Amino acid sequence: MSQNKNTKWGILGCGKIANKFAEDLATIPNAVLYAVASRDLQKAKDFGNIYNAFSCYGSYKELTNNSNIDVIYIATPHVLHYENTLMCLNNKKAVLCEKPFAMNTLQVEEMIATAKKNQVFLMEALWTYFLPHYQHALHIIASKELGEIKSLRADFGFITTFDPEERVFNKKLGGGSLLDVGIYPLFAALSILGYPDKIQAEATIGQTDVDETCTMQLYYKNEVIASLYSAIIEKTETTASIEFENGTLTINSRFHEPS
Repeated sequence: MSQNKNTKWGILGCGKIANKFAEDLATIPNAVLYAVASRDLQKAKDFGNIYNAFSCYGSYKELTNNSNIDVIYIATPHVLHYENTLMCLNNKKAVLCEKPFAMNTLQVEEMIATAKKNQVFLMEALWTYFLPHYQHALHIIASKELGEIKSLRADFGFITTFDPEERVFNKKLGGGSLLDVGIYPLFAALSILGYPDKIQAEATIGQTDVDETCTMQLYYKNEVIASLYSAIIEKTETTASIEFENGTLTINSRFHEPS
């Protein structure tokens, strides 16, 4: 795509994270917020008025059918990511889908296959990998200046007021600590160590049947272990620490975002 051409963006879902995305999008050269959609038309109009969207829709399908849109950012609840992504991809729209990508591996595999079939861009909106401090950490790891990795620890926990209808406690909306924030410690392990040979996990299930905490052990060759933890009822340090043969590298709190 030409650097001089404006890229016309659509946003599906007008919640808290979509507001943050729209604020940042306004700072990007040649990026235009062309259309927004919510299942509540008035909510879409209110959102569109704040961020100067050209069009506002009361259904996701209307937005994906707009031939002027180049790429769509999906900011709907977890459980809708799969169907929303497929709808966009089958309309030849590039997709940046908020994390977690989908609810399970089968959904993710179909999303990827559909993107390949339609020859359109598909990406999970997980920013940590691109942040300067995280790239610096990966450079230190790759340089072997501290030797080989012996172990990794990462956590992400916060306390939120219990409300059975609130997203993180609502199983129907894909609630629970693993899908909400556990994805970040898992990302740290996968981006640094790759896929493990074995996984053990244990969760505490709350009264709404979602995992309120999740403890994970990822086992790798050469006896390397990644110890990971997530919680929505407990505040943790939210750091990532890698132990090497000749030292320890700690990514300070909160490791997944810029300081």
